[in-house]
Amino acid sequence: MMTWSHRQSIVLTKICILIFMAGYLAVIASCPVIMDIFVRLSISASGKSKWLFTSTVYTCAIPIGILLWSLWQLVKEIGLEEIFTAANIQRLRRISWMCFLVAFFCLLSMVYYVFWGIIGACFAFMGLLIRVIKNTFEQARDLKEEADYTI
Repeated sequence: MMTWSHRQSIVLTKICILIFMAGYLAVIASCPVIMDIFVRLSISASGKSKWLFTSTVYTCAIPIGILLWSLWQLVKEIGLEEIFTAANIQRLRRISWMCFLVAFFCLLSMVYYVFWGIIGACFAFMGLLIRVIKNTFEQARDLKEEADYTI
């Protein structure tokens, strides 16, 4: 029976982030083509401009890129056993704000396509979850610092 180690988990997480980054770059590179196909084949998007969809995707691409890079840095630091640090708390804060920013752009895009609301709600919920994790990290760092001063 094989046991799953901390190191293996970090490696798997990094591989998953790299896969997401590759997909992110593929979508950015082919967005106009993908949106053209989507508008032509989708009943709900029929008759809408592919450029509306393209502009939403490209607008969301900026915070998503920042989110992915911050996530990569966070996992790298956790792999080095640098966990409850001010830098990681800042990364979690940045990730949560990028989630909320994508949610905001998606909710604005509901003006022309109501289903953007689903993606927006998912990003808002993810931002909320990351915020809770950030607050937990912050409390853990404070407890760790207090314990370090006690000794």
